[in-house]
Amino acid sequence: MKILATSAYETHELLDKFIGLAAIDKLGNHTLCDSADEADMILFVENTHFEDYLYKKVRHHPLVEQFPEKTFMYNEADKPWSALPGLYCSMPRRFFQHSKQVAFPYLDTPNEFIKDVHSRDVEKRWLFSFVGSASHRCRKDVIALTDASKGVQDTSEFNVWDCTKDTKAAQGQNFAQTMAESQFMLCPRGIGTSSYRLFETLEAGRAPVIIANQWVPTPHINWDFAVRVDERDIKSIPSLLRSISDESEDRGKAARAAWESAYAPDVMFDTVGESLGFLLEERRYMEANQPWRKFRKVAISADLALTNFARGMRRHWEQVLF
Repeated sequence: MKILATSAYETHELLDKFIGLAAIDKLGNHTLCDSADEADMILFVENTHFEDYLYKKVRHHPLVEQFPEKTFMYNEADKPWSALPGLYCSMPRRFFQHSKQVAFPYLDTPNEFIKDVHSRDVEKRWLFSFVGSASHRCRKDVIALTDASKGVQDTSEFNVWDCTKDTKAAQGQNFAQTMAESQFMLCPRGIGTSSYRLFETLEAGRAPVIIANQWVPTPHINWDFAVRVDERDIKSIPSLLRSISDESEDRGKAARAAWESAYAPDVMFDTVGESLGFLLEERRYMEANQPWRKFRKVAISADLALTNFARGMRRHWEQVLF
């Protein structure tokens, strides 16, 4: 399959990352191309854009308007909405549509010190650990577990997006070392239902404990190695993990194997291509078997256009009269 990768914005860090993943792809099932006409799929690779949180530049992009049947987006916003069908890192389960979205990992993670954790020969001092901020109410309960494990560290005062290079490196090294010394890593949701740490835990070969009721598992791997804990049952974590502590090594190895099979840099481009291929087939199936959806979409668009026109006229006359 041929993929045209693009962005609707001037900042292209993730797009550049995606192009780099294509360059090191070892499977060769999909390729990048420069022509929208030749492309089987067009992918807008986007980060969160706070100045355009509804992605108007994407939705009204000429490529989307010209090739709506094969246009998708990669979206890693913490609180996303379905601007286009595509790959979503944190779409909550209550809003998830399997025919329009594929739950997906992050294309890139910010901590470079994670890469060798799986091969470090260190003593696992902690049954479980967590290094992070209280960015969601469930994390407050996680941080309260510090009495049960000194591997739990509250870093709420640290902002990875607003710090010096040295501070970021020190925090990254501490996070990686704590992970290396742990049997299980607690992976609570943050602002979004997913988090970088979940996929860093897989890369590190540690057993993840997923605490995110609205998180949708990515479909490319078997998640049986993970431990799932309801956000209301965080206090039970110490006793639960003690009861399965002898499983941590096997779970960690399975996590690393799963990461290597689908999310390692040399296969991630293929995983993107396969996921887009699934969505493309789903779209074709829906259009072939439920043609009424097209008319419904047109009716909704017409209704929105009429409503917006009416609002515009009302504002105009309010300004004229008052």
